[in-house]
This record gives sequence, structure tokens and C-alpha cells, in this order.
Amino acid sequence: MNKKETKSMLTKKKITEAAKQLFIQKGYASTSMENISEATGISKGNIYYHFDSKEGLFIHVLDEWEQEWMEQWEDQKKQYSTTAEQLHAIAKHFVINDYNHPLTNVADEFFSHEKSNSLIQNQLYKTINTRISYSQKLLSEGMQSGELKPDDSLLLAKIFDTLLYGLNNTCRDLNMKETLDLYAKAIDSFLYGIASADSLHTSGHPSES
Repeated sequence: MNKKETKSMLTKKKITEAAKQLFIQKGYASTSMENISEATGISKGNIYYHFDSKEGLFIHVLDEWEQEWMEQWEDQKKQYSTTAEQLHAIAKHFVINDYNHPLTNVADEFFSHEKSNSLIQNQLYKTINTRISYSQKLLSEGMQSGELKPDDSLLLAKIFDTLLYGLNNTCRDLNMKETLDLYAKAIDSFLYGIASADSLHTSGHPSES
């Protein structure tokens, strides 16, 4: 990396860090590019050189948060030997990170504010698909090892991802322990189901009737 590229990278990092703190302090809608320019001493023109828009800048902040989340998880993952343990641990990591992270409320505001923006929605779908691909890989490994029965790993990964993010809205008024307990129960239900063995033998799957 030459001197110009290094300077550009450092400038981008400076903008990102300042913007992140402003988004946390003021919220997404109340933070302007002018605020970011004043906080960094970098002209708006130079900020726009690195980021096309405030929306693009915030997405970059979210991408860094996502990367940080995944790096933390990869460090923790080594502690768990089974797929079931990893699924429970992912849920716990998700809860603790989301519950405590200062960007959580700002991200909620952002996606609510930009829900009609097709570019933002496409970026959101890209992030979701990345997570689903990761979950699919994990579930496929569990099937290959014999820990999980053979099934549609992609479909199950989509259900798992929906479970994690859907429960997030349900838990808004719960404390940390209540939230962790709910997620643990949800993962157990995902893994083992809730129908008794007797009822499965007598009634069969609804789609078979």
C-alpha cells in the first residue's frame, strides 16, 4: 500500500469512527454530514469522496459492526464441539451483543427511516443472506457428522435466522436473563421440536393427511 492509499484509508477510518459516535449520541436522522465534517475537520467534499451519502456511511458503520460480531464469534466458536452447542452459543452471542451495543437502537431507527429505500433494502438482504449462508454451512456440517438428521439445510438456516431476529422484537421489554432464557428455549424447540413421540406416531405430519 503506497502513501496515498494509506492516507485515504486513515481518512476513511477517521470519518467512520467520528460518524459512529455521532450516530450513537444524536441518532441517525439528527446526524448530518455537516456534523461529521465539523467533528473530523474533514471537508464535506472529502467525506463524499469516500462515501456517496449519509446512508452509505451508516451502512459502512453497520458492516464494520457485523464484521466485529463475526470475528468475536469465530474466537468463541472454538469452545464448542457440537452443532447444538454452537447454535445455542450463537443465540447467546447475538443477545448479549444486541442487548448491550450502542448501535442497536440507531440501526432500528435507520431501517425504519429508510424502509422505502430500495438500495438500503438490498443491502439489508445482502447481510441477511450472508448470515443465512453461514448458518447453512454450520447445519450442513451437523448433518454430515450425523448429529443432525438429513434435511434441507438452506430452509433450516432461513428458519434459524428468522428465529433469532424475530425474537429480537419480542424481547424488547425483557431483561437480559429473561431474554437469554427465551432464546435458549427457542433453540431447543428448533433442535428437538415440541411434539411428543407418541403424537407423531399416531397423527403423522399434517402435510401427509
